Amino acid sequence: CAIAASPESLSAVQALLARGGTGRAVVSAVESLAVTSAADRWAGDVDAVPVDRTGRIDLGALTRALATPADLVCVQAANGEVGTRQPLAEVAAAARAADVPFVVHAVQAIGRGPVPTDWDVLVASARDWGGPAGVGVLAVRSTVRWTPDENPDRGWVNGFPDIAGAAAAATALEYLSPHVAAEADRHFRLTELIRLRLPRLDEGIEVLGEPVDRLPHIVTFTCAGVIGETVVLELDRRGLSVASGSACTSDTRMPSQVLAAMGIASDASVRVSLPYGCTEESVTDLLDTLPEALAAARSGA
Repeated sequence: CAIAASPESLSAVQALLARGGTGRAVVSAVESLAVTSAADRWAGDVDAVPVDRTGRIDLGALTRALATPADLVCVQAANGEVGTRQPLAEVAAAARAADVPFVVHAVQAIGRGPVPTDWDVLVASARDWGGPAGVGVLAVRSTVRWTPDENPDRGWVNGFPDIAGAAAAATALEYLSPHVAAEADRHFRLTELIRLRLPRLDEGIEVLGEPVDRLPHIVTFTCAGVIGETVVLELDRRGLSVASGSACTSDTRMPSQVLAAMGIASDASVRVSLPYGCTEESVTDLLDTLPEALAAARSGA
């Protein structure tokens, strides 16, 4: 996602709010800025449902939030910053009971596991499965009443939809799908190795997110006594590329709203995301190099 909300997220939120209704949106407190920016822009009232320390939504709080009429509820399939998967089936049941359309923001999840099925509206990004950057997916079930964005520049009416981009996105997903399960299993083993080894490398490290029900390729951790960005720079000097915070805020000085919602210091995180084809040697190199990078970051060397 980006600081300026992605077009598909903007369209999903706007399409449901434009139907006319309460003007109220219910979202999880760890949604990406692509979703929260869209909700803030078009909803008269945005209710952010709290999460626990792993980043999983509080289902009781969600049910209470949905007791007040709303036009939509939006919950991510999984958190792209700490990897925690959300309980989509339970959220979908709560949304159905309240007769509220359920939007699933599936960025980072498709291509790393099964495509979510519990949704009324699905938002995705083709780059997650090797499709062309800039191609977004907005899927709306036929049972959902919605008003499409009629701005010609977006391609809904008299515009110029990117047919080649859409075909490339579909082709990439079709090619990748038979390999997703095996690659996810392999990545899960590698990230499990990272999660087990990290606390042994430095007593100041805390691994974040749900340890089991999570995306297979993401590990995020905090380091006591050091700012995450400093560790990122020290690892970069040693030929290893990781990130600090979320992709949404990586090019800004904005703190992570995800970690803040989880009750975690938001300037001290390091996020490791394994690319397709990542090797065990690369993971071992990271674990062997991290203590030196942390020492350098703490000393200011």
